[in-house]
Amino acid sequence: MLLVNSCARPRPAVVVAPPRPALPPKPAPVTELRGVWVSDTTRLDWDDATAKLQRAGFNAMFVNFASSGAALYPASAVLPSVSSESPASFARGIELAHQRGLAVHAKQIVMFMFKAPPAFQRQLQKTDRVMRGPDMKPILQSNFMWLCPSQPENRALVAGAVTEMLTRFPVDGLQLDYIRFSEQPSCYCPHCRAEFERSSGIRVKHWPSAVLEGPYVVRYNEWRKRVITDWVRDLSALARRTRPGIKVSAAVFADLDRAREEKAQDWKLWLESGLLDYVCTMTYRPDLREFESLVRKQQAWAPRRNQIVVGIGSWKFETMSPLIGQINAVRQLRAPGFVLFSYDDCAARDFLPKFVIGGNDHN
Repeated sequence: MLLVNSCARPRPAVVVAPPRPALPPKPAPVTELRGVWVSDTTRLDWDDATAKLQRAGFNAMFVNFASSGAALYPASAVLPSVSSESPASFARGIELAHQRGLAVHAKQIVMFMFKAPPAFQRQLQKTDRVMRGPDMKPILQSNFMWLCPSQPENRALVAGAVTEMLTRFPVDGLQLDYIRFSEQPSCYCPHCRAEFERSSGIRVKHWPSAVLEGPYVVRYNEWRKRVITDWVRDLSALARRTRPGIKVSAAVFADLDRAREEKAQDWKLWLESGLLDYVCTMTYRPDLREFESLVRKQQAWAPRRNQIVVGIGSWKFETMSPLIGQINAVRQLRAPGFVLFSYDDCAARDFLPKFVIGGNDHN
């Protein structure tokens, strides 16, 4: 525009004030990650989404590519594909994102069988590969089951999906989600019992009460944490072998103590061990003071401050002002970026056209 104007006749300057957000955002750091999580990829209009995200100032998308029971991308040879898109159309969507300055991180929902067809779930239940509660019934969440994390067949299934998505699509990162045990007490299946007894050298007579409230509660949770950490290690190594230089992250519970004790999710150890480049903490706290306090704790828990990308629960806010307030807090605390949960909700409520966060491109 400057080059064109320099060749034209001088004209009176016309200044048009840009629309202002509810609260003025603080300046963005040069390398700030400004992302959104995309939940239902089967309904994603890549052209419309990437155009709106570009205009609003975002530079990253964390897109659900697969769960442990379904591929949300087309024509998978590993999992049942629930996508109606053609492979060319899906690849074109990623290309559009890149053209519009948006990094695309493929999200693998590791244990939760989101969108899995009923027949596939029944097949895994029949072969006893699903996570079970103390009553030995399959764990269900929104009518979808969970994979048991201690079984080699399940690890191979997820590894196959990760390999497929990273070789077929030019993504910029891999994010592990639901890399944990369920919110419900789990897993107490026969395979977990056998593996715990083998690794601990303990013959548990009263199962599962002895590991639920008996003498082996602590030892069982330590074993559960090792199981999850081993899986993070395997998937991270696989991703880095398959696509050297890729960024590997995880979506994690915001409170480290609760994550460790309730979900066996020791994300501090994962960062310390170099298994992940960073974590996206699901800090879904609408109260600003509570939000800021928790982010400060996360930064203290992490080996380095720039390993904490803050997840913001945008779906909890009815107006823009408190959401912008939390983004400002993230910038004030010098976090490397933020991710909103979720794009789906923002699009449904038409938030994005009113949302201008500004800033520079993420490196």
